[in-house]
Amino acid sequence: MAQRVVAVLVGIVGLYLNIWHSNPLPFNHRVVFGPDLGTQHWIHSIIGLVLLVLAAWLWFRASRTMMATTG
Repeated sequence: MAQRVVAVLVGIVGLYLNIWHSNPLPFNHRVVFGPDLGTQHWIHSIIGLVLLVLAAWLWFRASRTMMATTG
């Protein structure tokens, strides 16, 4: 159960970096920190994608663990 909670949290952070972190949406770094922070959004997209893959792996690993313990 704890692995699934971690998977959901990692997935939310990954979605934030890929979707909600974009410029016109609220809570992007230009709104929060100002326009001088930088424009390298590609690095956020790569990290967000890696986090989404990690979340999926954790979710399926938790499913396999639960199936193995229940029989």
